[in-house]
Amino acid sequence: MTVQRIRHPQKLGDRLRSPDACAASFVVLFDGWPADLERLHASLARHLGARDWELVVVDNPVDSEGSERIAVLERVQHVPVRDHLGWAAGRNLGLRQAGGAIVVIIDTSVEVAGDVLGRVERHLEDPEIGLVGRWGVVSGDGFHFEEGKGPDVDGVEAYFMAMRRGDLAKTGLFDAKFKWYRNADVDFSFKVRDAGYRTVIDPALPLERHTHRLWETTAEGKRDELSRKNFFRFRDHWGERKDLFVALD
Repeated sequence: MTVQRIRHPQKLGDRLRSPDACAASFVVLFDGWPADLERLHASLARHLGARDWELVVVDNPVDSEGSERIAVLERVQHVPVRDHLGWAAGRNLGLRQAGGAIVVIIDTSVEVAGDVLGRVERHLEDPEIGLVGRWGVVSGDGFHFEEGKGPDVDGVEAYFMAMRRGDLAKTGLFDAKFKWYRNADVDFSFKVRDAGYRTVIDPALPLERHTHRLWETTAEGKRDELSRKNFFRFRDHWGERKDLFVALD
């Protein structure tokens, strides 16, 4: 099978304001390691059963064999792009193609271990909650972040972050200039709170984390450089907004 890659993904259109097509869309960016994506897909199929869900896979041009393996999976909306997309731009493309009432940014290092969608739906029935995840961070000074116990956190980590698709028109998407993942999720969390919502975590969400391949395969110096650039970008956006930090005022 030869996968035909999309040269101009912007021409695919935008479903952000279209009627719901399913209960939930899980959005991933594929940067290689097809076995990890297949593990995620299998866990969704196993634990969501007959629920109406889809997995939206934005497929960067890194692994031809992996792309072929993605193309045959059920309930997958496969978006194979010709030109490599950064972390935020890839997620934004996936969000624009998603049709679920709930959209979930999820990493291929994560495995679903139970009815995660039912628990997320109960959280998002609260109109004050705009973003819910499993892992999050908080800061006491606006500079240093540590693991948050919740429920409210400064940043929901993008291993798993769920929201109502209809709210994206108000919050906006990720800042596409975040090419690397670290702090891009914190930046988006501040967008959600700036739009008037709470950002919360639920440690009981049935999820398991495995090796994060992108982190492990990126040289330490490069990781530090990319993370530092992203943090400065976050600070430029929100550093003076003490009203948006859950522990600052």
